[in-house]
Amino acid sequence: MRNTAPHTALPSALPEVKIERRTLSNGIPLHAISAGTQDVVRVSLVFEAGTCYQPQKLVASAALALMSEGTQRLTAAQVAENFDFLGSSYEHHIDKDFAMLTVYSLSRHLRKTLETLSEIVLRPTFVEEELRTYCAKRKQQLSIEKERVAYIAREQFLASIYGANHAYGSFAQPQDYDLLRREQLQQFHTEYFTANRCFILLAGKVGGDEVKMLEDFFGKISAGKNTAPLILPQVKSEAKNLRIEKTDAVQSAVRMGRTLFTKQHPDFAPLHVLTVALGGYFGSRLMRNIREEKGYTYGIFSTLVNHRQGGHLSIGAEVGKEHAQATVDEICKELQRFCDEKISHEELMLVKNYISGEVLRSLDGPWGLAEVALDNLCSDLPYSYAHKLFDTLKNITPEQLQALARSYFSPASMSSVIA
Repeated sequence: MRNTAPHTALPSALPEVKIERRTLSNGIPLHAISAGTQDVVRVSLVFEAGTCYQPQKLVASAALALMSEGTQRLTAAQVAENFDFLGSSYEHHIDKDFAMLTVYSLSRHLRKTLETLSEIVLRPTFVEEELRTYCAKRKQQLSIEKERVAYIAREQFLASIYGANHAYGSFAQPQDYDLLRREQLQQFHTEYFTANRCFILLAGKVGGDEVKMLEDFFGKISAGKNTAPLILPQVKSEAKNLRIEKTDAVQSAVRMGRTLFTKQHPDFAPLHVLTVALGGYFGSRLMRNIREEKGYTYGIFSTLVNHRQGGHLSIGAEVGKEHAQATVDEICKELQRFCDEKISHEELMLVKNYISGEVLRSLDGPWGLAEVALDNLCSDLPYSYAHKLFDTLKNITPEQLQALARSYFSPASMSSVIA
């Protein structure tokens, strides 16, 4: 039986990962990561076509979702059958800034997989019947979501810190689905799913054949028009406190935070360390206080949310209605503690060990490497950003964290919403 805990230490360095950069004939940047031992490949096409570019609410997300629901050569059923027959998988994702289409494929079936993916990207028809079915289904889902206190709190929190008319703070209403028209989706696809707004990430067991296939299929994407970059209005965060009553709710949702900056800001990496200490892992201060000691909630979190032109701190939990204000008060106390007291070396080492483990886990395997690369590319950062975070982690001190807390963690600077 062991009487003393084993010695722990941070890894001396992160593993080096090579990412090869090429350019397709139409100018699309291609980033290739050769990793893994299995004959599988991931291909992600990323377009500057997020919701902040849409001329009307829901146009961007509807266009992306319906691209695979029928093309000039394939019906929605045939698209699904093609992927299933090959053992491939297709998924799509959209956020405020980017729209992404991804396939996973066995290497030997990649050409046929890309053939179907190219149909989705190049020749969607936005079938009217599929659009109406999509709208009816999503309208019902959104109506249900908007009854949940967690959704209400999140929506009102983002509207309060960014502004309800800002691209990062606006939300769709169920009735917005009634306004969608097929022609709007077609126009959005034509304008935003173009080569000059795209990059491709290739990961897995990669060789020359895969690169040639991507050229064959996606070197055909039209170049698109040169347009001025979208510049969103700057936001000056002003602390607000909102209370939304929902009489039939059995719990209250709490959201707190403030606007900050993008991942390119020099304080982002060290502030990430502080945010993890606050509420980013199971042993964090908020979890110990509000979950373990007070018993107000099963879980509470804090995280830094990164957009391409902004970012914010988000703290959230769902608690019993009678504990909502007390939860806000305790969060403020923990924020103030970071301002008043230096974190102990023992707690800081625990946080450093946790984050280093998460960084190493994220770099394990080709799919993890791909996610890290995508996150950095979408933030206009070099792939080496993970090394910057790791260097910050190794060298940061309690004094530096206290100075950061005094700059960004003042309770008076935080907005709060209780729904």
